[in-house]
Formats: sequence, structure tokens, C-alpha cells
Amino acid sequence: MTDDSKVIVIRAWRDGGRMLIRVLAGTGEPSSTQEWVFTDIDATVARIAEVLDTVHSETKC
Repeated sequence: MTDDSKVIVIRAWRDGGRMLIRVLAGTGEPSSTQEWVFTDIDATVARIAEVLDTVHSETKC
């Protein structure tokens, strides 16, 4: 049995008057970590949706 789970971490902060949003996603494998930094909420939400979609499509229910 394999573990299809993925951890997603979202961190947001202000820097010089603009918002920065960092998204980290990965599994238990050291080389699986992916990272994105956004200044746009819509782009952030779209990326998170893509990550969640990959988890959904890889999960065998």
C-alpha cells in the first residue's frame, strides 16, 4: 500500500507594502518538495487547486 498524501503549507506576509504568498507542497520523499511564491491571490488559489487536483487524481478510492 502506498501513501498518496501530500502536505501543503501556505505562508503569507507583507513585505514593503505588498503581500507575498509562499506555497510548499510535498510528500514524505525528500526530492518531492515543490515551492512557489506569489504576489497575486488568484494565481495562488489556482496553483493550490492544481496541487489538490493531482492528489485527487492520484488517490485510488
